[in-house]
Amino acid sequence: MFRVRYALQVLLAAASLVVAMALVKGRGVPGEVQAGALARAALVHLGYEPLGEPTATFEGDQELAWALERARPGPAGVRLARGQGGAVRWRLVFPGGGEAQVTVDGVIWSLRRPVPSAPGPALFPSMARSRVETAVAEAIPDPSAWGLVRAQSWREGGHIWQRGWYVGGAGELPSGWRRELELEMVGSTVVSWRRTVHPLGTDLGVVTGRMAELQLLRRPALLGLGILVIGVFVAAAESVAYRESTAIARGVAYGLVTATAGSFASDTLVAAPIQGVVAAVVVALLPVWTELPRTRLRFGPAAGVALAAVTLAGRAYILGAGGWTPVTPPVPGDIGPIRLLADSWAPALVEEPLLRGALPALAVPVVGWWGAALLAAPVGVLLHPLPTVPLAASFALELVLQLGLAAVARFAGVGGAVLARGTCEALVRRASFPVGSDWDRVALIGVILGAVLLLWPRRRE
Repeated sequence: MFRVRYALQVLLAAASLVVAMALVKGRGVPGEVQAGALARAALVHLGYEPLGEPTATFEGDQELAWALERARPGPAGVRLARGQGGAVRWRLVFPGGGEAQVTVDGVIWSLRRPVPSAPGPALFPSMARSRVETAVAEAIPDPSAWGLVRAQSWREGGHIWQRGWYVGGAGELPSGWRRELELEMVGSTVVSWRRTVHPLGTDLGVVTGRMAELQLLRRPALLGLGILVIGVFVAAAESVAYRESTAIARGVAYGLVTATAGSFASDTLVAAPIQGVVAAVVVALLPVWTELPRTRLRFGPAAGVALAAVTLAGRAYILGAGGWTPVTPPVPGDIGPIRLLADSWAPALVEEPLLRGALPALAVPVVGWWGAALLAAPVGVLLHPLPTVPLAASFALELVLQLGLAAVARFAGVGGAVLARGTCEALVRRASFPVGSDWDRVALIGVILGAVLLLWPRRRE
């Protein structure tokens, strides 16, 4: 019997690794290397040879990306967000001077070169309009699509500057959208230009309105968590008063890990130190709540892989059924493996002990285990929904995830639910970060840990 069980664990570990690698393969933000080469070539075209290798920073306009996807559902909207829409792009800064923005699909979005010491002959203001109209052909590949609407000239630093504003219509963008281009010259040399996109009010309004609705709906969930935290501290005081057995050392260690992860995360419920204190108290009290299921850590990551697959498949189903859900992942505030690690595991470390540990412990005597799980599910649903249309689809998908985590906690305990949630979040959030093996390895940390736990020799029971 022991050998059969171990063989099943080996198969489970192998299947988890295979599925997880399939989920992360090819996912991520592309174009970093291509963007550097394109930026260098564009600056050379303006007569400036940049020195050194550029520093690349990923940036984006989240609302604009989702508005493009909603206006053009499916792959067309994603291509616009990555290309002509300019919603997600790389900023390249060369050490010797020179800066550019390039979309992840390779469209030069903005460019600025250092002001040359000899910028060419100064032009009279009366000639500015015609010269700027001619200069736009030096900057962008489709000058005929743009029309000059205004030009101005001024003297600064001993040179005459010109600036022109162009409008390009919708182009490849959805009907009603507008493109603009601003170009600057000094003397007869183009030194900078940049594009902007102005979305149709209804397309952007639906996205921003839905995000505002979700922020409003998040408040009851935060209130519920606040009430739960108060209950936890009351239970802690009671445990100390009656000298019940607690796990102080384990709680302090868990709290320090949680506070550290929260300090690196970009989106946290409360300040990291408060998160750490709450998590420490909950974990320290777990021995008191003897009704909680026994922890089986080795099964948590495998369950997290299954939940990630269900989440990604659910988003694809919503799009296929005629609804809309964001495809472009949320743009992180900072790019780095540590940010992916923190953003993935901080919610798991904070929320799962509360929703799968503290709330069931306090509510099981009244409503039973699954009743407590049904109480925790709406709170978890309201914490992180996407601005999906219809909104019920987003809630339904989050509800499936919450019920899945409840089932994991029932079978593998609170620790198993933490590992499942962290693994799931890492695999789902992988698409927000650049293509590369470093980010793949970070996303697979939970899966690798689960494989080690499943394959670790154990004594026969």
